Amino acid sequence: MKLPSIPFLADAFLSVLRRFPLVMVAAAIGVVVTMFLIENEQHTDANELVRIVLTCSLGLSSFLCAALVVEKWKMQMPVAAIPHLVALGLVLLYYFTLEVNVNVDQIITPVRFIGLNLAAHLGVAFIPYLDKTSVEDFWEYNKQLFGNFMVGAFYSLVIFAGLSIAILAVNELFNLSISGKIYGHLFVVIAGVFNTAYFLAHFPAQFNFSSETIEGQAVATTSSPYTTSFKNLTKFILIPIVAIYFLILYAFSAKILLTWELPQGWVGKLVLGFSVAGIFTYLLNYLLVKYDNSVAVKGFRRWFFYILLPMVALLFVAIGRRISDYGVTEARYVVATAGVWLLLMSLYFIVSKKDNIKFIPISLAFFSLITVLGPFSAFKASERNQLGRLMAVLEKNNMLKEGKIVAASDTLSTEDAEQFRASFDYLRGNGHFKQIAPLVGLPTDSIPDWEAADKLLQSLGVQKYIANQHYCAVYFNNNNQAEISISGYDFLYQVYAYDKTKPSSDFSGFTISDGRTGLQYYKNGEKLDSFDIQPYLKMLQEKGMCDAPVRPDSLAIFEVSSAGYHLKFHADNVSFESDGTWQAREINGKAMLRKKQ
Repeated sequence: MKLPSIPFLADAFLSVLRRFPLVMVAAAIGVVVTMFLIENEQHTDANELVRIVLTCSLGLSSFLCAALVVEKWKMQMPVAAIPHLVALGLVLLYYFTLEVNVNVDQIITPVRFIGLNLAAHLGVAFIPYLDKTSVEDFWEYNKQLFGNFMVGAFYSLVIFAGLSIAILAVNELFNLSISGKIYGHLFVVIAGVFNTAYFLAHFPAQFNFSSETIEGQAVATTSSPYTTSFKNLTKFILIPIVAIYFLILYAFSAKILLTWELPQGWVGKLVLGFSVAGIFTYLLNYLLVKYDNSVAVKGFRRWFFYILLPMVALLFVAIGRRISDYGVTEARYVVATAGVWLLLMSLYFIVSKKDNIKFIPISLAFFSLITVLGPFSAFKASERNQLGRLMAVLEKNNMLKEGKIVAASDTLSTEDAEQFRASFDYLRGNGHFKQIAPLVGLPTDSIPDWEAADKLLQSLGVQKYIANQHYCAVYFNNNNQAEISISGYDFLYQVYAYDKTKPSSDFSGFTISDGRTGLQYYKNGEKLDSFDIQPYLKMLQEKGMCDAPVRPDSLAIFEVSSAGYHLKFHADNVSFESDGTWQAREINGKAMLRKKQ
């Protein structure tokens, strides 16, 4: 494989600028802003910069769709400007309605971004074929797109690896102290500019591949569109792999029937993953039956969607159980919607006599859009469901008075309390808290953090009925701090330990362990010992310290021994999670340590 030359890259870049100017402008702006973010990670306008990057990313495929409309239907100015203006308007609408907060976990922004990007990319695949252009042309066009993308990605990887090694060598040999951020800059430039330009430089200039012109006459082509490597990839690698995948899933289905136990865990993810792999293989195999009449090729084309149908049923059983137990969330809604799409796909290819593969990207784009936009989106459906589950608990336990949530009575069951907590946490953590903020006397734009939410649930009398409390924060007055004696101990440390903090190379003191079940003792960067603090955390919970208005100072002190050391700890505050195990999130105070003889 020959790497592209510098003159080739220059010509390709100029031709791409002339053919797809808006796409390259979006790519350039996205690259510049991303490089600025890499260089200034803590920039005060990080949220705004991320909005620009996401918008530019969506603009790449959106502007390409507009350009394809103009080329396909051979529009001339000023009519040719209309698709570009429409695409620009949609991209700007996305920018002005996009909410980004890099300091808060969000699910709406990434899910909507992925859904819109998927729909726009699929639009590139099918927009030139919304007319009666043959399915064979549609297949060849997308085969070329896929091949160009893979070759461009390979070139980009080779260039990035080569230049990165060169930079590393120069840095090490000449002691230049080059910042590691240069590799991020290099990757962004190659992926954003070179890879985009290379892909667009090889973008098909026509959309009809089933005939060629000889002496002014259109003549049907008879050569196979499958190269030997392409044919072998489909026939001897992808088809057998997909067959193995589905044998595994069918074996699992048999186990379910024999044991009569509903599926748990990541069954839905497996079915979706294997289904995507199978549909991709089906698309690659679509025309191969014309040039290869082997049993594997013909059988896969004939029976794939029949085999897929029972797996779709398994997917519905798995996601149905999750929704029944825990309600609708964005992730479960996406899985359920994907299941509906797979069902329609299977029925279409089983019933239809045309097997028009244009239906695959067109229908998937439609489902992607309704999943992330409008009243039936994953966000609205999840919000309605979780809010309904929470309101059902309130009404059942008479906790709603004059539009406000009041404290629970002694009749609140553990099941209802845990349901209340789960729905409350979900609405709070996924951008839907404005629906319940007025019910608890908070402004609609407020989102309490974990600690504030925990205190709020304690004030409502909900937390004490939860069997396995999710979060617990205990603060001590420590009025007897002046009386702390270090007699008999070798070391005294002031401890500020957080679960996500990693020790430096010369750190001396205590950190929370990787599993969050203990404290680790370091001296000069070397870990010398660890101490299990689960019994102490469990004791705090069992004694009701998570809910108690007054916490005795005597409970702030705990002692624990290891093989080499004895630790006595005076806690100022402790926070932890409990769900079968007790995992520390933060522990501050004074640690006294002595080495055993």
